[in-house]
Amino acid sequence: MRTKMALAVLAASTLAAGNMSAFGGVLKSESTPATSEVQTEEASGAEDEAQTVSIETSEYYFGKINVPYADFYYGEINHVQPEALEDAAAGQYDAEDKVTAAGLREEGIYDSVTSATSQKSQRFEKSYFEQNGDGTDILGPSSVNVAIPKTLYDDVKAAIEAGTECSNPLVEFVSSLEEVSEEVPAEYKVINSDGTLSQTIGTTKEAENVTVSFATVSTWGNYQIDFDGLEIESADIQGALLETSDGEIYGLEHLDNLWLRANEIAFAAEEMTEPHGNTPSWQRFADIQGKTITKVTYMLADQDDISIETDLYCKELLGEEYSITTDESVTYQKDGTAINITYTTPDDSDYSVEAVAAGRTAVEDGLYNVEDNVITLSGDLKPGSYTVTFSDDKYASKKSSTLVESGLEEGSVSIENNAVVIADNEQGLTGADYAAQVTSVVVNGEPVKAKGIAGILFNEDGSINMDAEIEGQDGNVKVFDGSDSYEIELEATGYPSVKGTVTAQ
Repeated sequence: MRTKMALAVLAASTLAAGNMSAFGGVLKSESTPATSEVQTEEASGAEDEAQTVSIETSEYYFGKINVPYADFYYGEINHVQPEALEDAAAGQYDAEDKVTAAGLREEGIYDSVTSATSQKSQRFEKSYFEQNGDGTDILGPSSVNVAIPKTLYDDVKAAIEAGTECSNPLVEFVSSLEEVSEEVPAEYKVINSDGTLSQTIGTTKEAENVTVSFATVSTWGNYQIDFDGLEIESADIQGALLETSDGEIYGLEHLDNLWLRANEIAFAAEEMTEPHGNTPSWQRFADIQGKTITKVTYMLADQDDISIETDLYCKELLGEEYSITTDESVTYQKDGTAINITYTTPDDSDYSVEAVAAGRTAVEDGLYNVEDNVITLSGDLKPGSYTVTFSDDKYASKKSSTLVESGLEEGSVSIENNAVVIADNEQGLTGADYAAQVTSVVVNGEPVKAKGIAGILFNEDGSINMDAEIEGQDGNVKVFDGSDSYEIELEATGYPSVKGTVTAQ
């Protein structure tokens, strides 16, 4: 079980006012708590054993540093405690880098997150990054509160001035300290003399009225967790922890796992590429298959952390030799469209169809049936892209997509009187059916880009909305700008493309 460190103020004292030079800032004197008590609890069978470590906060300086992911999570994973003051009088400059020795800096463990683009990756306010060509490397949490014994701080400062070499991050951490003062923050890590950081000292509060959903299939990872009702801001998140029933702890990184939508988390346990072209680090999660996530903790800057109790079983992933596929494409039939399923799965699996989606919209159960490895879609489900989700109690869910084609020939679709028109056909397909599947619009040679363009450009009967507007950087923009006529090109999933002229009315 993860060690929980709770900050308890036992006494207070007013420190003498004064200033001294500090690396990265001027030391300030404040009225602060004199002692912090760190209580650690670890489960042992049915009983809890508690150990208490007292921290005399008056003997510490506090500041902020940027911390690589590996160093940030080392203390959490290994329950690293602050050293006793008598053991922290001088830096251990020859001590090995324990974080490197533990393998946490290796690729895919807790190294930097590489983004193929820079725009979104630079929007995580509590992370720091560096440019990497056209992309960005996110290196770790930024402005992390840390404490350091005053005696150790003075010793390291002298070592820096003397040019002392150091085989661990101790000198680097102290050199980069900013906003150094004696004011005790709401939460912090302690810099130890061997260059490690303790696990976070502070208060963790359990979230209330949060509904958790868990998917073992996602385009952003092999597993995705969603928290409905969780009220936190992505701008506050320095990191997050997953705790499993066997006591293991897994740290999460910005962009790979933590998103600008703070209530969503995803992670991969095998190599994959997500829709933006990034390859999430997966190696540190490789052994999470078959485990149950019992707690998720968001590590928030300058405030209490938030935890959510969970019971999320990480189903085993299918190996490359296994698959579940549906027909790549089929032709629509008004009396029911049949889609064949091919299972190549382990003997101890029992996969079944869990859900069917038309595009991103879930299909109601009554609109399809499954029998003898064949899914039959109701005739009400018109041409388009369909995704089938298969689930199993032991193994992770799988998805397969099928294109249901109209079977219409080129030239059977036209634009007449500002509407999409389909020639008479045996399947009874209409211009409205076509309009609902439009994915690409070009007007006078210029692409019209907008989410949900079909719903914006067309009325329910398949006629074109000549007053349609899309969002622009400076407000809404009319698709049709007031000219007398426009050349329009349309592409729709499952249908032939069409070109034509629409006119202002």
